[in-house]
Amino acid sequence: MITQKEIAEELGISRTTVARAINGSPSIKKETKEKIMKLVEKYNYEKNYIGSTLAIKTKKLVYALVVKSKNEFYTDGIYNGLLKVEKEFKHYNMAMEIIQTDINDEELQLRKLKEILLKDNIGGLIITPLAKEKIYKILKPYLETMKIISLGMRLHKDIPHVGPDYKKMGKIAGEIMRNILRDEERLLVIDNGDDKVSSKSYLEGFISKIKDTQIKIVGPIKGKNAETTVEIIEKYCTEDRIDGIYINRYSHDSLKKVQKKLLIGKKIVTNGMDETIKKLIKSKIITATVMEQVELEGYTAGKRIFDSIIKNQTMENRWEVLKSRIVFLENLPDEIE
Repeated sequence: MITQKEIAEELGISRTTVARAINGSPSIKKETKEKIMKLVEKYNYEKNYIGSTLAIKTKKLVYALVVKSKNEFYTDGIYNGLLKVEKEFKHYNMAMEIIQTDINDEELQLRKLKEILLKDNIGGLIITPLAKEKIYKILKPYLETMKIISLGMRLHKDIPHVGPDYKKMGKIAGEIMRNILRDEERLLVIDNGDDKVSSKSYLEGFISKIKDTQIKIVGPIKGKNAETTVEIIEKYCTEDRIDGIYINRYSHDSLKKVQKKLLIGKKIVTNGMDETIKKLIKSKIITATVMEQVELEGYTAGKRIFDSIIKNQTMENRWEVLKSRIVFLENLPDEIE
């Protein structure tokens, strides 16, 4: 592979001029830059990113401001994915600081974001935005000078994003349900509200697939938490004939507390995954779940931002949608990924 020095020698110019042209400096004459870039393309030159980043005297930090959810599978998966990409890029003169704040505390996240922006060693920012409008307003002045990517929840069309399509995941769950329930069978749907990340979209997608069928929908019944969900399930499964159940939030905490005799024979489809859902699939209480690949989300967001900083590339303002997985008893993974 050709080096900067060899390009410089071939053209009879300084190595500094070659380096400046490759790095996009506007001070290089147009004709000189064209000659340099022709050789770069001809010889498939690849910049020594490790050398260039190690030359930075002050270590740059990528801050990951992500949420801590009641679902430990989600929280730990994002965290592990970010750690994995940090380890992969450990030879570069950058590091990652992961800050987790409670998913229900918008104000704390806003305060942490303002604290981060006061620092002078910011290489980039990964954020799972709770108060989207307020966060975008705070970050807008930094969009041209800082690498920013949203994770899990899309912040704005002007900002690159990595995460699943939660509404589509709800649609997949609905498609499974409409294929395992017969016409006129009764489906109990419980809406436990918006967790600000996925549950609202799960429900919208699920209902869109079920509403035009001959399945009799009971609900959506409004719930609040795992305890009220248990009460709703036990009430309706005792008083009415219920053939299927869908819960958009707290399903793992709720179903493990319901009397098992009320769940036997029911068709239950969920979104998400954790150890409880895994056990309920093994015990044939849950028929199937549609899960996101959480660790891959954290890893992909980290890799995109590290790559963009190291290579000084502009990230495209696109939504990188990661594929979901449909899990039945027959393909239940030994380890949750």
